[in-house]
Amino acid sequence: MITVNTHITFKDFLMFNVKNSLTRILVFPLLALIFLVVRLFMEESNERDMLRSASIWFLFVFIFIIIRSYFRLKNAFYSNKKIQENISYTFTDENILNKGETFEGEFGWDTVYKVKENKEWFLIYQSAHVMNMVPKKYFTNDQISELRNTIRNNHVKAKLRND
Repeated sequence: MITVNTHITFKDFLMFNVKNSLTRILVFPLLALIFLVVRLFMEESNERDMLRSASIWFLFVFIFIIIRSYFRLKNAFYSNKKIQENISYTFTDENILNKGETFEGEFGWDTVYKVKENKEWFLIYQSAHVMNMVPKKYFTNDQISELRNTIRNNHVKAKLRND
């Protein structure tokens, strides 16, 4: 049995989402830039005007995506009081118990959709789009190893680290 007490701050939540959305944050402005450059080439504008216009649009789209993402994440975090609470997770061979200040839940390993582990988090998916974010900074190294073994022993679909 492993028990950890966690707390997710807005900074933790923001950094998690920025790291996992970096591709999207960069791809959309680049696609807009490519579209604009192709359009400008078709209009046969002079090169200096084309680069200036493309740079302005790239910067505008990039800043728009950053600002929009920040406010969406801020709204998502502060509108969900449960993720702001201190949460205790207890992992046993049979189930996972999560207990906050205003809630308590339990689910079996057999109902876990999948588990992803990255450098800073265990992401325990209850469905394709709903997950529990468990920060690894609250685990000891032994607890991390034990949790990985529990996940493997329960035959949960998982992407776990090997460190």
